[in-house]
Amino acid sequence: MLKTIRRMWPLLVLGFLVNTAYSVMWPLTTIYLHGNLHLDLVQSGLILAAYSGCNVLGGYLGGVLSDRYSAKTVGLGMLAALVIDAGFGFIWNGIIAYPIVLIVFGLLTGGMLTLITALTAQLSHNDSKLFNLLYIFINVGLVVGTASIGVLFHHSLRPIFTLLIVCYLGAFALWRWKAAEFEASGTDEAVTTTTQPSTTTNSKKLPVASLIIILLTLVFMWITYAQWMSNVSVYIQNEGLGIKLYSYLWVYNGILLIIVQALMTKASHVRIIPWQILFGLLAIAFSFLLMTTTSGIVVLFMAMTLLTVGEAVYVPGVPALINAYTVGNEGKYQGLVNSFSSVGKALGPVLGGVVIGQFTSFKFLFFLCAIVDFIVAAGFVMGVAPLLRRRAK
Repeated sequence: MLKTIRRMWPLLVLGFLVNTAYSVMWPLTTIYLHGNLHLDLVQSGLILAAYSGCNVLGGYLGGVLSDRYSAKTVGLGMLAALVIDAGFGFIWNGIIAYPIVLIVFGLLTGGMLTLITALTAQLSHNDSKLFNLLYIFINVGLVVGTASIGVLFHHSLRPIFTLLIVCYLGAFALWRWKAAEFEASGTDEAVTTTTQPSTTTNSKKLPVASLIIILLTLVFMWITYAQWMSNVSVYIQNEGLGIKLYSYLWVYNGILLIIVQALMTKASHVRIIPWQILFGLLAIAFSFLLMTTTSGIVVLFMAMTLLTVGEAVYVPGVPALINAYTVGNEGKYQGLVNSFSSVGKALGPVLGGVVIGQFTSFKFLFFLCAIVDFIVAAGFVMGVAPLLRRRAK
């Protein structure tokens, strides 16, 4: 385990840098489109849908490319393109240019996150703790990124894009330095895994129906979670609480994620992953249910606590569960995880904007999100029931 962690450090730092850049961009998107470019929530949602749609495509392409070609070459190509995209956004970020920059950003970020999770999957069969470890570093990036918003954003995106350029240049330099030996480590681990006796969990294939149900839970969970990434920012402003509170909520989210994930690295095991995922879904559902009862700063932080705990156990649990029941083509399977997640992120802002436009009620939106998450939890139980029955034999 310790030997594998030492080999993983370039990937962990890469995840930190890529997610720092990602976490600066997405909380600002709805705020910038709605507040600065004066688009309504449906228009902003459609642009976010296009961004997330390209994130889906990027996730799929990143998986395919990482299976077929050198991870070093693929990663360097995407990071170089991200530097160019951020440079373009630094100069042009108006009503036409910004959506273009955002869509390209979504495509390339989806590819990079899939590359990172696919390489982690090569090293982590039968050891779900590595996904938790990666998630800790990713969420340190979340803390740094979201905390930077309050400092850098003053109605100008140039400081934001400057930070993006710094992150991507650092990631490019790191990957050019360490990718080759890291590829060798991943290949050695993959060979070792595939030559192990067929008594491991990996020898039991994941039924197609279970895989589909698990992936669909990602879509619907992210449809609800995406409200926090988009429409909740407008809700907070409508409540007169200010954009800084929104930034503080995400900083709190990132810090709590790191704490929970640090605990999960000591407790996580393949056998408890299904229950871990179910608990996460229920916690996310109750976070929305809480926001239907009352409003205010305390309630927002309580809801964010439930959301964060649910996210911390659910999000790394899904790729770990799928990885535990599959061997080979890690890029393909982790690409599916990222792609289905991105579908939910794409649909969420649009559907949320439509609900608010029709019913003019954020609390009705939160109630619908809670109901959806409860249904998703029930669907997940049906999807993993064959795995649990088989393990009990």
